[in-house]
Amino acid sequence: MNTPLHTNPDHVHSHFGFALADSTVLAETKVIISNPEDTQVVQLDIDPERRLKDGRKVSVVAQQMNAPLHRKEATILYGEEFGFVQYTVNLRPESTFTLAPIEGIDQSIQLHWANFAEGEYELRISLHIKTPRIAEGPLEPEQHAMVKYAQVVTVAICLFPADAVQRSTEPEAVWTRENHVFDSYGSGGFILADLPRMAKRVEALIGPGNHNLIEQIAEGDLSDTLLDEGLMAMAWGLSPWCYSIYSAPDEASGLKLSVDKLGDEPLTIGLYRLNAESKQLSIVPVNELANWPACAEKAWPVINVAGEGETLRMDLYVQICESVNGLHENPLPSFVLTRSEGRPEAIVPLIDVVVVD
Repeated sequence: MNTPLHTNPDHVHSHFGFALADSTVLAETKVIISNPEDTQVVQLDIDPERRLKDGRKVSVVAQQMNAPLHRKEATILYGEEFGFVQYTVNLRPESTFTLAPIEGIDQSIQLHWANFAEGEYELRISLHIKTPRIAEGPLEPEQHAMVKYAQVVTVAICLFPADAVQRSTEPEAVWTRENHVFDSYGSGGFILADLPRMAKRVEALIGPGNHNLIEQIAEGDLSDTLLDEGLMAMAWGLSPWCYSIYSAPDEASGLKLSVDKLGDEPLTIGLYRLNAESKQLSIVPVNELANWPACAEKAWPVINVAGEGETLRMDLYVQICESVNGLHENPLPSFVLTRSEGRPEAIVPLIDVVVVD
C-alpha cells in the first residue's frame, strides 16, 4: 500500500491519509525521518503508550500546516482525544518521512512531504476516537458491543514550523459540536430539516393531527413541496451504518477538513434548495417520521449550515479501511454539506445510497 499525496486547492496544507480495519497494527509504528546525507535516522513513536492495541477501525491523517490545528477543533473533527505526543525535529529541504513498521503490511508508507525550509519543526501526533451520538443516551447491554464496533480511531499527525505558536497566539476554536455529527442511521436514511418551519408547512398542507409522513412523502406531493420550498433535504434510503455529517463553519475553516482523505471523489452528490432564513437543520431518522408531529418535538442532533444562499450540496465520501489482521475491509462514509449562493434549478435528492453491499 502506497497511497499518493493529495494537496488541497490552496496549495498550503499537504494532506495524506489512509485507513485500516484494525488500529492494533499501528501500535508499534514510528515516524521515521531521514536525510540522504545522514547515516542515522530519527524514529518517533506515534503511540508511545500503545493505546492503539485496543483495536478499532482507524484512519490516519497527516497534515503539513503553517500552524497547528486547535486541539479543541481536532476533538470536533476526529472525536475525543485519548493520546497526545509532540516532538521537536530539525529538517532539511531533502528530509523524508516514512511510517513503519505496520504489522501485516510489507512496505513502508511514504509521507510525500517535501521542500522544507531548513530549521526546527514540531511534529504533533494525537489519537482520537469518535463515538456515535446514540451512545450518549442509555444503552442496552447488547448495544455496547455494537457501539465499540462503530467507533473510529483517528491518528492525526501534524507538522508545523516550531515558531508558529510564538508568532501568534493560538486562535480560538471555530469548529463546534454543531459542525460535525457522527451517528448511526438505519435503512430508511435521514432528513435534514428546519423543523419549526417544516412543521408549520406540513400542518398547512395536510392538516393537524397525527400523520405517517413516511407514507405521505413516499406518495410524492408533500415531498415535492417541502423540497421545492427548501424546508427539507434527504438521504432517503441508506445502507444501515454510522455516518459522519460535516458542515464547516466558514470557507477558511473548511480547509482544515481533509476532504480528499474521506474518499478520492464523492461517491454521490445531492443538490437541494435551502430556505434563505435557515441556519441550523435537525437530523431526523426517516423511521421517526411515522409518528408526526411527535417526532418534530424531540431533541435531535443539529448541524449548522453557515453562509448565505439557497443551495445546499451534500457530497458523500467513502474512505475504505483496508483489510488487516484477518478483518474485512470496512467503509468510513462521510457527508460533507456546503451552502452556496443562488438557487438550484433542479433538485437532485440522494435516494437508496449503498455503501455496504
